[in-house]
This record gives sequence, C-alpha cells and structure tokens, in this order.
Amino acid sequence: MILSMLVTPLLLLVTWYYCIPITLAAAISNDNHNDFDESSSSLSPPGTLHVLDDTLEAGSLTNIYLDYGAYKLIEPEGQKMTLSFGVCDITSEKFHRRFIIGTTEVSPSYRPSKFTWAIPTISSPLSQAQQEQEGCIHATITKRLHRQQEDDGLKTKVTLVASSRPYRIRPKRLVKRGFSEQEFFDAFKYFKEHAAKVHNDDTTHFIAADGKNKKIGIIGAGISGLFSGYLLDQAGFHDYEILEASDRMGGRIQTVYFNQEHTAYQEMGSMRVPVQWTYNGTTLPITDHDILFQAVEELNNQNADNPDLKVDFIPWIQTMSNNLVYRNGIRMPDGNIPTVNDAVTNPLFWSGDPVDLAEQVSNATQELLEDHWKVSMSQNLHAAHKEALEEGYDDWSLWGWLHNKMGVTLNATDYALGSFGNVDIWNYMYHTFLGSATEWRTVQGGMSRITNAFVPFVGHKVTYNVKVTKIDYEEDDDNNRMLSVQWKDTPTLDAVYHKKLYDKVIMSVPFSIARMMHLPKELPYTLRRAIDNLGYGQACKVALEFKSRFWEKYEKPILGGCDITDLKSEMVCYPSNNLGSGGPGVMLASYSTDQGGLRFASMTEQQHITRVLEDIMELHGEEIVKEQYTGNYHRKCWILDEFQSGAWAQPTPGQAKLFLPAYFQHANGIVVIGEQTDIKHAWISGALESAIRGVTMILIESGHVDEAKKLVKKWNAGWMDI
Repeated sequence: MILSMLVTPLLLLVTWYYCIPITLAAAISNDNHNDFDESSSSLSPPGTLHVLDDTLEAGSLTNIYLDYGAYKLIEPEGQKMTLSFGVCDITSEKFHRRFIIGTTEVSPSYRPSKFTWAIPTISSPLSQAQQEQEGCIHATITKRLHRQQEDDGLKTKVTLVASSRPYRIRPKRLVKRGFSEQEFFDAFKYFKEHAAKVHNDDTTHFIAADGKNKKIGIIGAGISGLFSGYLLDQAGFHDYEILEASDRMGGRIQTVYFNQEHTAYQEMGSMRVPVQWTYNGTTLPITDHDILFQAVEELNNQNADNPDLKVDFIPWIQTMSNNLVYRNGIRMPDGNIPTVNDAVTNPLFWSGDPVDLAEQVSNATQELLEDHWKVSMSQNLHAAHKEALEEGYDDWSLWGWLHNKMGVTLNATDYALGSFGNVDIWNYMYHTFLGSATEWRTVQGGMSRITNAFVPFVGHKVTYNVKVTKIDYEEDDDNNRMLSVQWKDTPTLDAVYHKKLYDKVIMSVPFSIARMMHLPKELPYTLRRAIDNLGYGQACKVALEFKSRFWEKYEKPILGGCDITDLKSEMVCYPSNNLGSGGPGVMLASYSTDQGGLRFASMTEQQHITRVLEDIMELHGEEIVKEQYTGNYHRKCWILDEFQSGAWAQPTPGQAKLFLPAYFQHANGIVVIGEQTDIKHAWISGALESAIRGVTMILIESGHVDEAKKLVKKWNAGWMDI
C-alpha cells in the first residue's frame, strides 16, 4: 500500500514528463500553495468544470466545459487563466503540483467556456490499475500583484475559478485492430500536428475552442461536397458556402431524363449499389456501402413532408436469364443470339476464349479470390485492406503479379487484364468481389434523386458557374491569414480574378481537376504529389432512346440486366425501373472503360453514336433498331468533361500506400476529400466517408472534439479515433 502511494505520484510525474512535448516546468504548476487565495475562493469554487466522457483516456482528446458561475472577471485587461489536472482537495499541499492542461487569456469581454485537452499518453510496464490516474480539473487565474501589495516576497495571487468532480484517466488502448496506418485517422496525432504548425508545438496555449462562426469554403457540389455542408450544419457550423464550377450539383452522379415523367432515363455516372453476394449456399452482405443507405434513410426522414424528394431504392438487375451472350460472333442454329440460359445449358456458346489461358489465370489468382478474402471484405473492408497491404498487394500491378511472380504466360496475362487495366492487386480483388454481387440496388427515378434530397439543407449554399482556378493565402482587414479562393469569369489573360476569403477550405473536386489549379506552395509534399499524379480511370457511356421497350416484348423478354458481349460498345444494359411500362425506353447502349473509353472519346460525337448503333443492330437486328430508334441520345465521356476530366480514381501500384496518409495530415487550412481519398474508389460510399473525415478534421482543428466524436459514432466511422 505504501509502495503504491509512492509509485503513483512518481509515475504520474514521469509519464507526463516524457509524453508532453513541452518542458517539465511548463507541465507542472509553478504557483506556490501559499499564493493561493483561499479567501476569495473557498472550498466551494464559484464555477464548475465538466467533460462529457465518464472516463478519460490517455492519448486522446476531450472537451472541457466551464461554467463561471458567480465568478466575475473585473480586470479590464486580459488575465491568464490556467486549466490543470491534479488532486481534488485544494487545501492539500500537493495542489500546487497539479499538471497544466493549458492557459488562455480571459477578460470581461472574452469568457471562453469550451476547451480542448490533449490528454498525454501513458507508457509504462506497470499494470493498468497502477497506471490509471484520478483527479479533478481546476481553472485558476493568476494575478500579478502590484508592488505595494507584495507581501513576504509573493508576486502573484492564484484564484480558483472552478473545479470538476473526480475523473479517472485510463491508459491508451495499444492496438487498433483492422485498420492500417495508411487509412487510420488519429485525431490526437492530428491535433498535435496542427498545434505544431500553427502554435509552434505548444498545445498548452491552444486550448480555447474556436467559435463556430469560422467561414468555410467548399469547392465542388458533388456528393462529398454536399455531404460536407450537411455535416457542418449538424455540427453547428453554418457559415459555409459551396462553389460549383458547373450549372448543376451532383458531380459524377448524373441522371439524364428523356421524358417529363422521369420514367425514361439513364445514368451517365453512378448507377448501382452492390448489396450482397450469394454463392455455394452462402450469402455475404456487402457492408461497405451501408453509409449510403444510412444517409438516404436520414434524408428521407427529414424530407418526409415532401414526397418529391423521397429516395426509393429498387432492385438493380445486373444479370437475368434472358440477357444476351454474344462472343466471337457465335449464334444459335436459328441465327438468334444465345441467352444466359442457353449458355448455361450449352457451354459452347462461351467458346472463343482459349481454355489454356483461362486455366492459367484461374490457378494464378486463386489465392487472391479465396473465401477468406470474400468474408473479410464482406465483414470489414478496412481490415481486408490492411491485410492486403501487409501481403504487399498494393506493391504489385496485376500484370507484374501474374507474369513475373506467378509465371503466367504473356498471352494469359493479357487475357486476365481484360477491362481492369494495369491496376494494383487490391483493386483487382475488391472490384472482382463487388462485381460478383448477386443483389444490387438503384434509385427509382434516377440516382440524381440522392443529390436532390440535399437541396432543402444545402441547396441555398451553392453558387454555380464558379470555376475555381487558384487558391492562395492573404490577410484580411483584421490581419488574419485567410485562404483566398479565386476564379475568372472568362479564361483569358486579361480577365481579372474574383475572390472570396475563408478560414478553412474543403476541396472536394477530383484531383484530375485540382492538379490544373494554382495551389499554394505550402501544401505538404506528398499531398501535392497525390494531387498531381494519382491515376484515374476512364469511361464513356451512350444512352439511346427507343419508341418502346421492344426488348421486353421478345419471346424471351429481357427485363433489365446487362448483356455479355465482346463488342466494342462493351457493356449493354437495359433499364431496371418501370419494367413492363409503356412509352419510350432508354437503353444504356454502351458502357466502355479504360482504353475503350479513351478511343471512343477521341471520336466525334456522331462517329461514336453511329458505331454504338451498329453494335446494337448486330445484337437486336437492323430492322427493329432503325424502326424504334427516336434519334435521341446522350453521350458522356468523362475525360471530356471539363469539370471532371476522368471517371474515377484508379491508383497505380504503390500509390494507395504512399498517398492515403497524406489526406490525414494538416495542410494549412485546406482539407481534401472525394472518392479519390478513400479506399473505395468509384463508389458513392467512398465519397461520403471522405466527407466525414474532412469535416472531422475541421472540427478537431477548431477544438470541437465532442462534435467530432458524435459525428464519428453516428456514422460508424470506426477507422477514426478521437
């Protein structure tokens, strides 16, 4: 017992000395107990302090709340208020040995009531019980005495403003299972990094939370930008605005409508969401898209009084029995193109692929597609990604893995790449897993209804046709260093820059666009490299309108789903909405990616449409296509979109491991988000998760830790530690 009493104070002293990046003298109060003004602050101080957490954890952040109570700040000039943690008994001789949390200036006109505490880590071989510390939080004001007031050599007087109830600090949890360092956001580390950049590494003078009136600029009104504004509002940050370069919101969520009833439409961007995969009697949920369904459910609840804004998910049919299988020009004896059902009963219809090449690839990729990976990606995608990084899968291209490591022939390697391009192994594994899903969802009326559902909350914050081309720093009228976001009305040398000043900027535009902006030289090196060099995939889509859904009237009706072909148009898909309805029908007549998408993009629009129509005539017959085609179409090649310049982020080998940590670092007021900064490239859920991370970073920088914790808990962002 005596030993424990001796060890605990010593341990507390040692651990704070080694874990706080400031001097020991600064970590421990230097006031003498005799300086303490017990006459003005009795055993019951006028104010109170509290935190929302029942138990505090070393190596984490928390907010401290101060109620001044009856305490009056009467000095006209600023006084130094100190927050500290130590023994609860203010009459104890040990009171002056309390540990400094931080200091701030206070005055009658500035009475901060919310503070941030970066609780230092405790590292010791002693047991958890011995490491745990208990004490109270105190707020004191130190006043320098006038010379005529000095008595017995005392130069200051310490007044107790407020105290808390006892709190216990437990040791830091040592492991974060299932998250790699590349994708795990540590708010404690980020806060310390921010203090080092802005406050010369001194968190003790960075404790009063900023006001929530900071002006925040969001560049881009895609789904990540819209969700960021929505989250900022929920956290109490209302002074933000969204600058959108185009004349619409949604980014790469774009539904094109061909009639006023919104029953004839096609998706030129995001079009489906995988839900689960059933194989060999096993059903695996695909949980990494849950955040999208959670967000839509919340929006539906808040828009309940406006049915026009309701988002209804319906089944997306990826493959059905009557979809066409057309490879190498092989047809049925009667001249018709075989269906999926026909190909199941007669494997000859799949012929044309060299069997030996397929077998080589199957054997070489077996370890990448085994059940272990399927289950891991189903249950916890971040854990699967962590393991993939540990296995070195981010370091290999698919080509390099197959040919150089597994010894697959060049022809077989080329056969395996298919539409994947030269991606890293992880992306091959992940998109093979998602592509195998047997149950999907889409939105009745189009995916753009998701972004439209944000309109009541953030629509008034969006300014359109503002194409930002420059971000820099400059001082405002009060000499505060601000971010200057600039654009021109016309892209000419003589045009003048317009500008808006912000305290923080959330940049949600794709890096394929951001890399052409004039950006501050102060951006961290690796982040700048990511913006300049992250790989992007390409895609072109063509939607064709027909007088009716003639494909649904065949003897073997095609009710949604996608054909399996080797035509240059690549994927051909039929609408999953309003099956069996009258009126016009819109077919996704071509969805070509990577090299195919780039080649189509180089054609004139008429050349492209004509080539796609020729493929559709080969599938369905020249007569019916010419008779049914209305002449209305929509073509979208994302490389040609001046606001996107690419379809989705597609990192080359090694880029995920290198670039992911850069998105979690302090960047002098700029936060980058978007699907390119997540591990789920090309999916809405990745964009949404990036917005959670971006807003959390701003909350942490501003000292609003509890709001950050609430946000992380609500959206189940377990890869973020506050």
